[in-house]
Formats: sequence, C-alpha cells, structure tokens
Amino acid sequence: MHFTPASKPDMKRQPLNYQDLRTMAGKPQHGMRLDQALAELLQLSRRRSRRAIDEGGVYLNRKRCRTAGRTLKSGDALRVILLDGEQLVPFTADQLIWQQPPLYLIHKRSGQYAQEALHRSRGTLPDELARHLELSPQQSSDLRPVHRLDRGTSGLMLFSGSPALLQLLQKNWHSWTSKQYLAVVDPAPTWETRHITLAIGKQRDQRGRFHVSEQGRACETDAQVIERRGNRALISLIPHTGRTHQLRVHLAASGCPILGDIRYGGKEHSRLMLHAEKLTINTPDQPTPDQPALPDTLTWNTQPEEDWQW
Repeated sequence: MHFTPASKPDMKRQPLNYQDLRTMAGKPQHGMRLDQALAELLQLSRRRSRRAIDEGGVYLNRKRCRTAGRTLKSGDALRVILLDGEQLVPFTADQLIWQQPPLYLIHKRSGQYAQEALHRSRGTLPDELARHLELSPQQSSDLRPVHRLDRGTSGLMLFSGSPALLQLLQKNWHSWTSKQYLAVVDPAPTWETRHITLAIGKQRDQRGRFHVSEQGRACETDAQVIERRGNRALISLIPHTGRTHQLRVHLAASGCPILGDIRYGGKEHSRLMLHAEKLTINTPDQPTPDQPALPDTLTWNTQPEEDWQW
C-alpha cells in the first residue's frame, strides 16, 4: 500500500499555547450571539472566537457547541479551550484501506487525533473520515473509533458507523481480536524475548503517565527483538490486554523506553516509534439474531509510513 507523503513538519518544536477559559453570560450578553459574547467576555477577536467554535473547543453549559450564531441567555456557562501552535497531520484518501459499511479500516498516521480532543473535534479522524465519505450529519455523529491509538502512534484503526455494531465490537474486542505492534526502543534490551506481566495502576500522574503498581490492573505483553542497530532495537509486541499506554509503560519499566516517547523517558525523536502493524478480527460463526451482521475472519497488515526512520 502506497501512501501520499504528508507535508514534512518543522523539526523545530513549535511552542504550544494552551488556555482553558471559563466565564458566564451576564445580563449584557442575554440575546447576544455566542461568537460576539466570547469576544466581549474573554477579550478574543471575533475571528479567533469563531475559529474556536468551528474547531470544537467551545462548550455551552458543558456541551460542545459549534454554532457561532447561537443565542445566549443570562447565566449560560461558557468554556473555551484553545491550543495554538499545534500542527495537524491531514487525512488523505489513501489512508482508507478497507471498507464494508458501516465498518471502515484506516491507516492512522503519527500525529493524527484518533478521536475528538477536548479542544477540537474538527481535524480529528472521525471528522476527517466522515467528510471523506460524505456522510450526513447524523451518520457523521454515529461514526466512532472501535478502539483507540495514542496520537503519536500510527497504524491500523477500525471505525464503525453503526452504534449497535460499535457496542457489540467494543464489548467483545479483546476476545474477538488480536493485535501486533512494532516499536523501536533505545536503549536496546539485553533479552531477545520476554513475557511482560507488570500490573499498571488506574490513575495518571500530573504528567499524564501511568505507572507499574502491584495494586493495579493485570497486564500482559509478549515482546520479541526483530533487529538490532547499535544501541537501538526493533521489537514486535503482542498485547494480551488493552490497558491505556500498556506497551509504553511495559517497555519503559523494562528499561527500554520507546524512541520518541519523552513522556515515559524515551529519547527525543521526530515521532513516537510505535506502530500498529497487524489486526485480526475473528467473530463467532453464527451470531445471534439480535446481533448486527459481521464480516468473516479478517486479517490486515500495514507497514509504517515514510517517517519511520531509526
């Protein structure tokens, strides 16, 4: 599968400006447009207010609101989340590598949002895929990832446009599927193969990291070294559980963090060197009558994109 090269990002990291702004509409804003009120209350330009609304970073009474002309009432709670300076990786048509509506499989690029973020819904993969498929507003709302990959991780991701099918797949995901990843680590491990069974705690720390904990959730990962280059190694990973950041935590705790995974002690790199290369779905032969139809057993493989350099 050939992929159109994404535009080359500026290798100098641009500073990000994160703001979480909260305010309330008063009597002067009663009957005022949302974009006008935000500009007045938060000292934003009308253009920046409209852009925040369009991106999905504005919340009205705790619900995302993307209508700039929404009329406010006195007492309405407003929240605006801004993240200026981030560089988005655009979705391209050749990322859609398989479809059997309402199921869609894509090759996610490193740097793309797998789901809506707090500060944006536009520019995320559900939004971009829905636009590519030219879905209706209701169909777009129903399109959701069946499973998730971290923003820095690339590889195979399955989306469902059916709420019933999404619920069924998520309920049985770990028993019906198997996944395989590639990771480049630095330093390389001393071992060739390892079955990692470190439990991971439920809570993140202030930097968003999970940690190994005896009181945590049981986790299992099989790891095997495929290739060594100097002090680095390419490792194949098969997770047998699906905890958040499981592979990143397990490798960091084993003394060989993933290259580019600064959060977990990895060395700086142009990207996070973690790629979901293989996905297999093996559903029951005869689903019950109340279950949506599912495809037969399917396996997909995909190689990392052009920025996989180590």
